[in-house]
Amino acid sequence: LSTGLKAVGKKIVNSDNETVLLKGVNVGQWLIMEGFMSGSNGNMTQSAMKRKLFSTGKSRAEIETYFDQYRANFITKRDIDFIASKGYNCIRVPLHYELFLTDEQREKRLDVIYADGSAKETAYNNYKSNLQNWVNNNTLASSADIDGFQIIDNLVNWCKANNIYIILDMHAVPGTVGDNVPITDEMMEDFSFGGRDYFYDVKNREALHTIWDKISERYLNEKTICMYDLINEPHHRPSGSLVDLTSTEMTRLKDSYNTMINNIRSNNDETLILLQGGDFGNDYLSSGISIYPSDLDNKSNLVFNLHRYRANNDKTAMNADTDNIGLLGSAAAFSNTHNVPLFCGETGLDDDYNRLSENFKNMSDLGIGWTLWTFKTHTDRNDPQYTSNRIPLDVGGNNLWDDLQQWEDGTLFNNIKFENCEVNPITAFWDAIDPTK
Repeated sequence: LSTGLKAVGKKIVNSDNETVLLKGVNVGQWLIMEGFMSGSNGNMTQSAMKRKLFSTGKSRAEIETYFDQYRANFITKRDIDFIASKGYNCIRVPLHYELFLTDEQREKRLDVIYADGSAKETAYNNYKSNLQNWVNNNTLASSADIDGFQIIDNLVNWCKANNIYIILDMHAVPGTVGDNVPITDEMMEDFSFGGRDYFYDVKNREALHTIWDKISERYLNEKTICMYDLINEPHHRPSGSLVDLTSTEMTRLKDSYNTMINNIRSNNDETLILLQGGDFGNDYLSSGISIYPSDLDNKSNLVFNLHRYRANNDKTAMNADTDNIGLLGSAAAFSNTHNVPLFCGETGLDDDYNRLSENFKNMSDLGIGWTLWTFKTHTDRNDPQYTSNRIPLDVGGNNLWDDLQQWEDGTLFNNIKFENCEVNPITAFWDAIDPTK
């Protein structure tokens, strides 16, 4: 790990010019919590859980302490040791940008979360003004003791001890880049306002640009961190129907990437950078606007993303829009055309183990690395819509995430520890996701 990775043509290689195929797991539901993995309320976001606790009379400080306890217990060194023991060589870490705010700055964000009615929009606009001031005054992501840096520092130590790489993924960005509630910065509740505001208010974009600049400054020489996944799953899905990003959205996404890449490279940081297109990360030409290597100032050490869930595994299958690379034939064609490596940041959640196995085998055959979604959830095994478990670890006990009693008596924080989780007992599942195949 000491010398880092680089992109050479369509491959990721190490310092000895040996191909490295990254195969690992996401550690989702840890630093940004998604309701569909909670075992109870499929639409409940992290912010909604805070509001539910607040409605019972809990103070802001008590609620933040709860979330600190959750983060401290959900992923520990024992989890990382287990991941490494299964033969994986990387983890992808979904981050919430709020972890790069100080406690005082996060209070301004909480003003929005806990506001009601018309006061919420006022609080949101005030918060964005604060974001701009923090950028201008260089107080955003500038303190070494903020949670984001402390969490990453711990992960670096755990992963370095296990000789596995880290991919940092900004899963929730200021203002959000889509309408899918679980993966947004869900402060507003009403997505008719502030639902895709990353594209429409420069203050949100500049805040993210600054956060990545500071991450880069701190970790540019830490080769255990092998890749920066700058923005997770840009998309536009009003009323549940997926549509292309508009030309304005695609242009601002491309320009935002360009700015962040330039900032990172100006720090003399050559870490691999993963870019995601529209359509939940897969589409690199929408509304006439492309995001190709040729569209960017700095073209070195770029990797292009695809996300795949229960998709056609034929290695020659092509999307109707060939710049949408969710199908493997389109992915291979894109890689050949642009001479870039590909990486599948998310795939899995499949109880058809034959299809799951074929998915991983065919991606590996095509030289596409991958990270399984996801390592641990609050429950999957007891959900009647699935015939069998789809994830490696299931949180122990009666593990409903929105059970207030479990927050209050600490049961939740105990159940999420590695030693209290149930390892998926199905051999066919482990065979399907075996990284050594």
